Amino acid sequence: MRVLFTLFPATAHLHTMVPLAWALHGAGHEVVVACQEGALDPAIIGNITEAGLTAVPLGPAVGGPPPEAMQQGLMAFADAWRFDPAHPGEAADWHAARALLGGMFSFAYPEPDENGSFLDELIAFTRSWKPDLILWDKLVIPAAIAARVTGTPHARLVWGLDSIAALHELTEAETPGRHDWLKWLDPLLARHGLAFSDDTLLGQWSLDLVPPAMRPPLKLPAIPVRRLPFNGSSVLPDWLRGEPERPRVVLTLGVSRRMIGGGTVFPAPEFLERVAELDVEVVATLGRGQLAPDVTLPANVRTVEYVPLNQVLPTTSVIVHQGGTGTFTAAVAHQVPQLVVPVVAWDEPQNARHVEQTGAGLVADTGALDADTLSKQVARLLDEPSFKEGARRLYEQTLAAPVPADVVPVLEKLVARYREEARA
Repeated sequence: MRVLFTLFPATAHLHTMVPLAWALHGAGHEVVVACQEGALDPAIIGNITEAGLTAVPLGPAVGGPPPEAMQQGLMAFADAWRFDPAHPGEAADWHAARALLGGMFSFAYPEPDENGSFLDELIAFTRSWKPDLILWDKLVIPAAIAARVTGTPHARLVWGLDSIAALHELTEAETPGRHDWLKWLDPLLARHGLAFSDDTLLGQWSLDLVPPAMRPPLKLPAIPVRRLPFNGSSVLPDWLRGEPERPRVVLTLGVSRRMIGGGTVFPAPEFLERVAELDVEVVATLGRGQLAPDVTLPANVRTVEYVPLNQVLPTTSVIVHQGGTGTFTAAVAHQVPQLVVPVVAWDEPQNARHVEQTGAGLVADTGALDADTLSKQVARLLDEPSFKEGARRLYEQTLAAPVPADVVPVLEKLVARYREEARA
């Protein structure tokens, strides 16, 4: 069958779907990835093809605010997004999270004008390519509309805690049948003679890549899929072709964000100096601008613009990171103890809490980031065997979900059943 993936234009989102796309291709299915181009992630189309997948660029291009506005927006997002779908009773105000999410969607998918829209182009491509199945990133809701317009079966890819489904259920419980936070969808639906339905927001099916032990208690059924880490590809450097002489500590702030907490910048130079005193080898994957050009680092600190985590984590003793789902997944897969310095956005705080609760690592206080304290936490992770045991337990939790190759037959059966029901 033909499978069309639709991707939110961010490389971190691409990485979540690559193993499933490969699994489908390996089972003999034809796969393409449709995505908007633009300033949000200028490298996204090239990264799709570098992952060995066929890219279908669609427009119009996604614009982006200037860097100053982007930074302010991130801080506002961090202040407002404290909703935890796994513990909705602890949310400061789920209405604020809902409004924030609705505003983000209305910005990403505005009402079409005379130049058309991403949705128009996606519908046109779907009609011409005729996929048997559309698998859409949970943020690419126009893909569900394209599926409904063309009569194509479709499913969401839930790459992180299912906040959208949780907010939808809370809204339905509070005001049954009223979903004012989704009013931005009305012009898109009306353009094609459609009305809102639950599958427009939640898909006909959901493929949930979150470890079963972390999933929120939702009424919505989901197909579990084990998330296999993919972090890009590159030539294996010489320094990774053997075991390190000393314990290796990796620092990464993720491919999507560089800010930690409510606008507090991670104290990278000071942290690297303190950790280097532990008689370890430190690898810091820091982008341009994260270290001043005149900073002198200890001899046992290696800085690299980027290295796939799957290359470095097999020989890593501790990883320090921002809590992003991709980094968290890679650390779990390689059973590496974690020091999480969580961004207050999306799943980072929840990932951090789960790491701490399972004994697989520690969580830093983002309100008072101090290089000495962070270094002491790294020392604990290196010295206390319980954290390695916790990392093993965390890895074993993920084994409850089937790998992508085992999910392919499930998708084949669902599509076949859909066709039978459509013919009936």
